[in-house]
Amino acid sequence: MTADAGHSCAQDLRGLAMRDGVDIVISTQPPLVRGPYTTDSFVCPHGVEYWIELIGEQIVQWMKDGVP
Repeated sequence: MTADAGHSCAQDLRGLAMRDGVDIVISTQPPLVRGPYTTDSFVCPHGVEYWIELIGEQIVQWMKDGVP
């Protein structure tokens, strides 16, 4: 996860996901490879563009649980 000076949007987004039981990685760099769970970037109110990706373990758990 990339920390951004002056605000905590990345940490706030990760915290919201973790509250819902979803483990993610947040970066200001686009993913090298787009996967089946890759989404478009998100721009926070401070104008920082983030890419949010599930960690591999989260995807494996969802596959075990039958989550689409």
